[in-house]
Amino acid sequence: MKTALVLGCSLMVVLISFGAGHATKAPQPGWITRAKVVSVYDGDTLTVEVTRRMRVRLLDCWCPEVRTRDKEEKKRGLAAKAHLSELLPDGSEVVLQIPSGTDLGKSFTFGRVLGHIWAADDAESSVSEQMVQSGHATAQKQR
Repeated sequence: MKTALVLGCSLMVVLISFGAGHATKAPQPGWITRAKVVSVYDGDTLTVEVTRRMRVRLLDCWCPEVRTRDKEEKKRGLAAKAHLSELLPDGSEVVLQIPSGTDLGKSFTFGRVLGHIWAADDAESSVSEQMVQSGHATAQKQR
C-alpha cells in the first residue's frame, strides 16, 4: 500500500478525454495518463516514463517468456518482444490506464504496474488487443 501511496503522490495524473470517434474502445475508469515508452522488456512488459519510470505489465496479454531454458518458448518470446517493439518503439507517446478499485495496491505485482496501454495516436485498440490479434499473445494465461 505504501508503494501505491508513493506512486499516487508522485504521479501527475492527467485524465485523457477520447473524442467521439474513439468512444467504443475508450479505457474504463481508472488512473489514466500520457506516457512515453522507454524500453520493451518482453512481449507483455515494457517500461514507460510518466514523471518517473515504471515497469508496466500489460493486462489481458500473455506472451511466451524470454527468460526461460525452453528454447522454443524463448524464440516465441523474442518474436513477441520484437513485435511489441515495432508497435511501440522507444520514445513512443502512449496512454497508460491503471485500473482502480477499492485497493490500488492490487495494481502492482513484481515491481510492475498492471495496466492497459494505447498508442497515443491510435486509440482504436489497446496494445494488448493488438498483441493477441497478431498471434504473439493470448488474452488469458495458458496452462
